[in-house]
Amino acid sequence: MMGIAAVVSFIIVVSGAILIRLSSPNPAVQATTNPPTPSVVTSNSQPISPQLPSVSITTNSQPITIDKLSPVNNQRSLSNEPSYGHLSYAQADANQMIIVGSYATGTEQRFEGLHPEAAQALMKMIYAAREEGVWIIPVSGFRTIEQQQKLFDNQIKRLGSVEKAAKISAPPGHSEHHTGFAVDVADGKLPKQDLTLAFAKTEAYRWLTVHASQFGFELSFPANNPQGVSFEPWHWRYVGSANAAALFANARNR
Repeated sequence: MMGIAAVVSFIIVVSGAILIRLSSPNPAVQATTNPPTPSVVTSNSQPISPQLPSVSITTNSQPITIDKLSPVNNQRSLSNEPSYGHLSYAQADANQMIIVGSYATGTEQRFEGLHPEAAQALMKMIYAAREEGVWIIPVSGFRTIEQQQKLFDNQIKRLGSVEKAAKISAPPGHSEHHTGFAVDVADGKLPKQDLTLAFAKTEAYRWLTVHASQFGFELSFPANNPQGVSFEPWHWRYVGSANAAALFANARNR
C-alpha cells in the first residue's frame, strides 16, 4: 500500500548468482546513512540483530530449494476491526523474511523484506525486466500491524476520515503487506512517480502488466476492483506458490 519517497540499491550480483542476506528486519531499527552505492547497502547504525547465515539463490533454470517456512504466523490478527473493503490478514513472522531492498528518505533508512517464495520470484522478475532495459525497484514489502497502524493514522489525519483513508490505505490487520507476499514497486528511472497513479504511465508498469504473471505476481487492486479499494498500479502480490495462493483465497472466502 502507501509508502514514502525514493529507493536505493538492494542486491549484490556475484558470478551470475543473486546473494540475498537472511536477516530479521526489525521495524523499529532506522539508520542514518549516506546515499548508498549501487552495489552495497550500508548503514552507520548498529547491525540489525539477530542475523542468519547468507544464502545464494541462482537465477538459472535449476530449481531453488528453500527450507519450508510457514507463510504466516497467526501471532496477531485484527479481523474483527472495520475493514472498509479490505480483507483480513494475520501478521507473518518477521524472522522469516528475506531482505530484498533498502529504502531511504532523508536521513532515515529501512530494509524491505519478503517471504522467501516471493523474494525468489521478485528477484527473477527484476532481472528479467533489467535485461529488457526496465528498472523495477521494490519500495515496500512486509509490514507489521504496528507499522500499518502508523501509516493508516497518518492518512486519517491527512484526509480527515477513516473512510477516506481506507480508500488508499488498509486498516491495520487488513494489509496484504502483513503476509510477506505483497510488494510495492517503483520505476527506478522515475523515482518521483513511485506510489502515485503516475506510475501507471511508466515503462515499469507497462512491463509488469505483460510479464508479471509469468513470475507469479498479480495486481492486487486494479481499477474498479470488487473490494472498492482505489486503483494501485504499484501494489503487486505473489500468488505463484500453493502457500501464497491459498492464503489470499482464504482471505476472500472468509
